[in-house]
Amino acid sequence: MGRKPLTGEICTTQQLLTDFFNQSTVGLAIYDDDLRYQALNPCLAEMHGMSMGLHLGRTLRDVLGEVALRVEPAIKHVLTTGRPLLNLEIAGALPSSKRPGRWVDNFFPAKDAYGRVKQVGVVVVQLTPETKLQQVAYSGTETLRSWKEIANYLGACVKTVQRWEHEYKFPIRRLKASKGAMVFALKTDVDNWLRSDTLRVEALRRGTRGAKPSSVRRWDP
Repeated sequence: MGRKPLTGEICTTQQLLTDFFNQSTVGLAIYDDDLRYQALNPCLAEMHGMSMGLHLGRTLRDVLGEVALRVEPAIKHVLTTGRPLLNLEIAGALPSSKRPGRWVDNFFPAKDAYGRVKQVGVVVVQLTPETKLQQVAYSGTETLRSWKEIANYLGACVKTVQRWEHEYKFPIRRLKASKGAMVFALKTDVDNWLRSDTLRVEALRRGTRGAKPSSVRRWDP
């Protein structure tokens, strides 16, 4: 038989869970089967523009307004099926804000001692312009994720591409507008830049004199 956890170990685990819940940088909440808030963390309260106390015991519609109409079916689905529902993107304006927002919600069943799902936990990630850029930067094969990848795609050297950015508005993207931030480019942006106008043609002619290889592979006049 396995060793029973000591009282001190249990307290330590509970404290760790409490700290994680309260200090997490994503929104966390627990709903009962009446779709009322049973618990939430400060991050989610801040997203909603309401204090934690004003959430507890209130329904989704009380807190989220019309946005609740998109969340309620997901929670009911988890209560009914006992299976998680992941990566549900929600959009809308909360009662506390006139500006629309976007979130990605993940729902998980919480079973009681008899195996019944009486509560649902949710993890909420708020989508900002920066997080959307991060999704683009790290997803798919249509993204060039470094100066080297961008230069190789063009058949030019890194310094040439960097000069094109400053002189000819080559479409470089950054996760943050600061020196040393990760750079990336979308292949569609690069192809459109190459097909645009005579200014780009001049950039290619000047830039490829010292480039390796000697011609830009993607150029298609």
